Amino acid sequence: MIPLKKFVPRKSSLVLSCLSVGLLVAACGKSSSTSSQVQDFSGPQLYGNGLADGTVALTFDDGPGPRTAELSRYLKAQGIRATFFIQGSSAARYPDALEQLAADGHLLANHSYTHPHMTSSADPVTEVRRTDDLIKKYVSDGHFLFRAPYGDWNARVAQILNSAGLTKYVGSVFWDIGGDRVTRGDGSLSSAADWACWSYQDSVEQCLEGYMRETRELGKGIVLMHDIHSSTVDMVKLMVPQLKKEGFKFARADEAPSIVAALARRSDSSKDGMISLEQLSCPVGFVATRVGQDGAALCLSETEAQGPFTQAMQDACMEKGGGDACKNSRWSRGLAVWLHGKGRCPIGATFDADLAACVEGNNVFGPFSKEQVKHCKASLADTSSPVCESNRWGKGFLAQVN
Repeated sequence: MIPLKKFVPRKSSLVLSCLSVGLLVAACGKSSSTSSQVQDFSGPQLYGNGLADGTVALTFDDGPGPRTAELSRYLKAQGIRATFFIQGSSAARYPDALEQLAADGHLLANHSYTHPHMTSSADPVTEVRRTDDLIKKYVSDGHFLFRAPYGDWNARVAQILNSAGLTKYVGSVFWDIGGDRVTRGDGSLSSAADWACWSYQDSVEQCLEGYMRETRELGKGIVLMHDIHSSTVDMVKLMVPQLKKEGFKFARADEAPSIVAALARRSDSSKDGMISLEQLSCPVGFVATRVGQDGAALCLSETEAQGPFTQAMQDACMEKGGGDACKNSRWSRGLAVWLHGKGRCPIGATFDADLAACVEGNNVFGPFSKEQVKHCKASLADTSSPVCESNRWGKGFLAQVN
């Protein structure tokens, strides 16, 4: 991660937007607070200020790079377990480094695939998923962390990723040390950011002193560096002995109390990266079942599938000779799974990152989460209405967690 400036995340209250549901004409009411709701990705970023005094967690972004494996072995020899936030496009160039990091006891974490600004990315879900595909088999203890490139993060992105089923992850993980290069009156550094040091052609020793001064001042925290830079590897080999000499201890980022707590309250703590089906709402007699790829799901009974289905699926059904039955709100299980297709969304629908839903025309398709269905029912005068259990809602704003 190369921060443009130290990013301070905005704090905001919970805001829920209305659900536009088919022929629903009742006005949306105010939602009750969901402060007790399980969070995975969260709006506020996670810091290391809860670490014990004199404890630092070394973290490295943007790699792996040409010397990442060397750095990994050095840290292991020093008895230090660090956290490496992997950029997928870099991992594709140095696949052996991932295995080395895992073997040496370091935590592999997610730093997107192409290093975009997440708040303006056209598809933040794909950014996380592509890197997840590369690192998930190396992630230890099911501790899946994400750090947004540039620290660019907000609650809208958190909700998009949660709604896409990436609920095994927590984050975004920010940093306490290493985000700014600040010069003093005498030209020395009172704090440092490695990428900026090398841009300004600082020496390794000059950059190290900036890191050490900020570390001494704060006394603890998550340290940000970038293992794609050879000079950073050289600096770490000077930094570690100095930190030890001054009595500092080392922790992995997933040992920071804020991150420990976030991992403990995840709604999906599975290690295999599969979407948490328990979060999805289905009618009585139907169970959320995985189909296709990337966590796609349908509500299935032993013999049927809950619809309505996309127009493209209906058209395909007609082409197969299904006739008027293709317009039914429930199909045979086998037909629905077959015609759904293998993608994240059913054929005819595309994933809308802003809505965090599969969209075809003016419709969005489920299954929807239990939380969304609860909000839908709360907006209806007739709570027994089946409209909220439909697999197709009118396109509109879905609940957003801020």
